[in-house]
Amino acid sequence: MKAIFIILFLCASTLMNMQNAIALEKDKVTQQSDKYKIIDQAVNTHANNLNQQNLQWRARLKQEISEVKNNQQNLDKRLDDKKQKLAVINQKLATLSKQKNTLTDDYQSIVDDMKLVQGAYQKTIRSLSQQWQLSPTQLIEPQRRQSLEKAQSHPGFPDMARLNALITYAVDDMKMTAKVSKSHTAISFEDGHVSEENLSIIGGLMAVSESKKPQLIMFTDKLPTAITPNNSTISNNINQWLTNQTQLLPLDLSQGRMLPSLADKQTFIDWVKKGGEVLWPILILALIGVIIALWRAIVLFSWRPLAHLIDEDNLASTDLTLIKQQLLKASRIPAALVLANSMVINSSVESMDLRLKQLMLKQMSKFERGLGFIALLAAMAPMLGLLGTVSGMIETFQSLTEFGNSDPKLLSQGISKALITTQAGLLVALPLLLLHYPLKRRAQALSLNMEQQAALLLALYIESGDKHDNQ
Repeated sequence: MKAIFIILFLCASTLMNMQNAIALEKDKVTQQSDKYKIIDQAVNTHANNLNQQNLQWRARLKQEISEVKNNQQNLDKRLDDKKQKLAVINQKLATLSKQKNTLTDDYQSIVDDMKLVQGAYQKTIRSLSQQWQLSPTQLIEPQRRQSLEKAQSHPGFPDMARLNALITYAVDDMKMTAKVSKSHTAISFEDGHVSEENLSIIGGLMAVSESKKPQLIMFTDKLPTAITPNNSTISNNINQWLTNQTQLLPLDLSQGRMLPSLADKQTFIDWVKKGGEVLWPILILALIGVIIALWRAIVLFSWRPLAHLIDEDNLASTDLTLIKQQLLKASRIPAALVLANSMVINSSVESMDLRLKQLMLKQMSKFERGLGFIALLAAMAPMLGLLGTVSGMIETFQSLTEFGNSDPKLLSQGISKALITTQAGLLVALPLLLLHYPLKRRAQALSLNMEQQAALLLALYIESGDKHDNQ
């Protein structure tokens, strides 16, 4: 019983402990449930707050997105406007660039034209200065030369005043060309003295002194120089014109450039000196050719052709011994000597034919001696002349390359000197060719005569052999 009671007591105490424990657990659970409720309320409150904030943020985001979209549309519109404006600006820029290039080209073309005009003006000034420096009209308008020198020294582009002055001087010079004017000025003479002389100025062509023996006036950069022509006819014609005895006047159209040639004629020695070193071999060839030609002319024309081998009356008689004696007696007949030496009594026709050919070839070489050398000299002379011309031209252009020269007169002088050797070569070749032709014909005539007589002699020799065989 005790055991049961004890068991029951234990069960009851255990049950009570369990109830107490359960009650305690319930209290704890209740407390925790309250805490959880509080936490749940707090979480719900916080969640509600977050939902409200989320809603606000979404609304704000939507608003910002709409604003961004609006801003993007506005920016796109502004960008399109800017692009259109930029395209217009680029078109305008391209147009302006083209206009700039066109204006630059026009400006450069205008600058080039201005430089061309300025160069032509300076060239015209220099040409007129040189022309009027040699013109007799400078004695009438001496101030023109100073004005031209000022215009030539002016570096810039000429103004209208200078151009009008230049045109005025040119027109006045043309007007003075149709007039005969008088002037009293200092003249330099050939012997070196200077004196005041009265001059008649015939336009812009020439000026002559009014003295008993009129002299032509050559104008230089210094004093005018009086030149007396070697040809007295020119002085007489000028004197008659000055004294109104005739209306014909010999004019100097070269403005004094040809006057030195009237006073100083070129001699053969001057011509040889101008020709240079190559001219001497040409002259030596000419001398050798003339000597050989004269020698061969004397020899060939002193020889006579063989007229008749036998007389026409004695054709029937063919005494070869008599014929040989007649041939040996002939003088200055090379063909007779050849035929006589070829005749050997009692020799065969073949041997005589061979002897004739050998002697004839030997004599023909004597006929032709020196003629080939004359032809060679006639061919060499123009070649040497051409060599001298080419050498002179090379020297002339080398001097132009090194020193330069804008005066064509000096260039023409150099070319003129270079052509002297060609002239000399042709002057040597033509006479040698003219001498070579008759000498060649004479040699051919003598050779032909010798061949004809040799053929006749060979025929007579064959006939004499046939007669002897018949007898």
